Amino acid sequence: MWIVFVCCNLLGWLLYFSFQTLIFDTYEIYKIKFGKKEAVAEVVAVQKEQPQSTLEEVIPVPVPTPTPVTPTEPISEASPTKEEAPHQAQPIELTITPDLHEKNRADYASREQREKEERIRMVMEYCHYYLPRIADQEIVNHICVEVDKWMESLQYKPKPIPRPLTKDINNIPLRHFVWNISECFLYKKYYNGDNRANFVKALFPKAFAGIDLSTIKNFKVEPLKTEIPIDEPENDKLDFHYPSGFVNEKPFLKQSRY
Repeated sequence: MWIVFVCCNLLGWLLYFSFQTLIFDTYEIYKIKFGKKEAVAEVVAVQKEQPQSTLEEVIPVPVPTPTPVTPTEPISEASPTKEEAPHQAQPIELTITPDLHEKNRADYASREQREKEERIRMVMEYCHYYLPRIADQEIVNHICVEVDKWMESLQYKPKPIPRPLTKDINNIPLRHFVWNISECFLYKKYYNGDNRANFVKALFPKAFAGIDLSTIKNFKVEPLKTEIPIDEPENDKLDFHYPSGFVNEKPFLKQSRY
């Protein structure tokens, strides 16, 4: 009887401890398996709640304190400073004073007159070189006077030569002559083809009798084969071309009429 009681009691405790062990082991397995997931989820949630700063931490740089400079010499009011004074622009003169206006006009007129006289001198020198081979002294002087008046006024109508030339020539050298000298005039652009043709025809009426202006305006005919060849200016220079060895010992000097 006692043996049965003891055996039943031991069997009961054995079942109790076995059941407790099973429950404890099951709880530990559940805790290990599901507890890690909860911990990871909590970490992720915490990381999401905390914003990550992408900017680097700014380390403040200390600003050095300027060391005061003790001047060795006192600065007086008259001493110049290193800073330059601001530039003051000069006022723009919109008007010209009467004195300056008259001075500039006089200077321009003086330069123009000197240039005109130099051109006349060169033309007369050229006339004195070529004309004596085709005309006597009286005719040469007559032509020079008429050319001088023409240079003063492009509308001037010359007086015809009083008698024939000393050399029997056609009108081609005379056309060359008028073209050459008019290229040296001060305002040659106004001495156009019609103006030159009218002048030479009026000055030499016999040589150009029956010849129309359109023919006379063809100035460059046989430019190098006549008594007076064509003389082309070079590089805007007014100097005429003379044969090699020619020296004008007594250049023509026109007396000023002013």
